[in-house]
Amino acid sequence: MIFPKTKREITEAILNAIPRGQYHTMPIDNVMFEWWLTGRGGQGLRLNLAGLDAFEMANLEYYDFPLGLENKTLHRKRIIAPETFVQEIIKKIRCPYYLGVHQKKGDKSNPFIRIYDHKTAMMMTLHGTLRDYLDAV
Repeated sequence: MIFPKTKREITEAILNAIPRGQYHTMPIDNVMFEWWLTGRGGQGLRLNLAGLDAFEMANLEYYDFPLGLENKTLHRKRIIAPETFVQEIIKKIRCPYYLGVHQKKGDKSNPFIRIYDHKTAMMMTLHGTLRDYLDAV
């Protein structure tokens, strides 16, 4: 999917792509506050769990990449990344994304970034790692 440029436009496009439900009865500003970690205004297009669920209901194509964080930045199911790293992601990733952790029983947790844009995903693949992509942007 080629996403519109604003958070409001993206939210409206996803609302049109999912089955009618609780979000369709809410004002768009409330839906934006529910789905985006950065809230109504704010910079960045980072999704929270509710937003991730909505994007999954819309059956959008996504790409997962390892975050490349050290184990000391992980805490069970959360990512405790240095603030500067998160701020850099907010400024440089210009499409919807989700930061999460893949958990496997008995294995170490694997932090990842889920990208919802094929062009950004292609560029990340060409650069090799998220860190290299952020440095190049």
